[in-house]
Amino acid sequence: MTSSGARRERALDLLSRGDMAGGIAGLEGHVAGAPDDAGAWLALGAAYAAEERWGDAARALARGMEEQSGGTIEARLAYARALVRLGRLDEAAAELRQGAAIEPPDPRALRELGVVLYDLRLYDEAARWLARACEAAPEDARAAFALGLAHEARRDIAQAIAAYREAVRRAPSFADARLTLADALASIGEHERALGELEALLARERSHERAARNREVLQRALAEMRARRLLGKTERELARSALVVEAQLRRRDARAAPAAAEGAAARQIVRYTAPLLELHVTLDASGGPGSGAIEALHLAFTDPDRAARAEDDVFKVAVIGEDGRQAPVSYATGASLTLVREAIGCPMTQASALYTSLLKGSPSVDWGGATLRFASVPGTRGAPGGERHGLLISRRT
Repeated sequence: MTSSGARRERALDLLSRGDMAGGIAGLEGHVAGAPDDAGAWLALGAAYAAEERWGDAARALARGMEEQSGGTIEARLAYARALVRLGRLDEAAAELRQGAAIEPPDPRALRELGVVLYDLRLYDEAARWLARACEAAPEDARAAFALGLAHEARRDIAQAIAAYREAVRRAPSFADARLTLADALASIGEHERALGELEALLARERSHERAARNREVLQRALAEMRARRLLGKTERELARSALVVEAQLRRRDARAAPAAAEGAAARQIVRYTAPLLELHVTLDASGGPGSGAIEALHLAFTDPDRAARAEDDVFKVAVIGEDGRQAPVSYATGASLTLVREAIGCPMTQASALYTSLLKGSPSVDWGGATLRFASVPGTRGAPGGERHGLLISRRT
């Protein structure tokens, strides 16, 4: 063995025994005399990275890859990681794209490319690469977790929750995945399911402080939501609601609801009216008329154009615009937001977000065990002015 080769072996031996300073010094001396030794450059880059000398690591790894005419996937991954540490994300993405192009693609390259693209805020592209990483490595929980983060950044909460669930399935003890899944579920009002995830985490890690803290907050929020919401309550609570009181709705008539299915419980629809609106309340009538729980609330305007033009001076709803200023709302918007807030027991900010989602074209929105959608009011086809259409909020079965 040449003296240069012996120096390299001694340096690698020192590194293997934890003598980083000695091993690095030995490799630096070796590559000074043997600058075309790709393996030595790559070993030196790995040693620099272990010492968090990221600039030196990137330079050594780049030189090793150059001497190898592109390098192995391991070298490319190491180089990309060093570039990430240096904040050179565009360069890291370029390296990982080349690594991901090698067939068959290494799942690590797919996942790390997706993560870098996420950090670059290229969320759609990040989601595509992370989905490939999940397929290539069916047990990689971190790939599924990162996919969930990308979907959440894309504002696709349903896909995000599905990915977080997959991460938990792949690694039931993955605490960050369960915590984030619980947060995502809570964000759409699924407090019971969110609590279930936190309970599952605490069953594994009883001393997990954040999970215990979040559970306490969610338990309070769930209790408050159940206390406030009209769905599941009776006409007594409805009569005290802001929607009925402020709009001065009056109970007019009641009729049996069409049977949903053979053998289904009896239901009753009660109509309340005010000058510009009607509220159709579906009740469980199995215990007799007027005794049942509210199953659905359907708000319709008798003169939609007028309701949309008139400024809300009844419900006193405050909406904050994108410029941070309070913006006036129409009577129709004020009534609709009040209905959403009281029907499902959510804050006004959440009610506004759900209602906006419907206005932007979502066919329906699920939140807190309820479904919101626009629908025609049954039995109004022959009403003056034609069939009524409006906002329907019903308990999800």
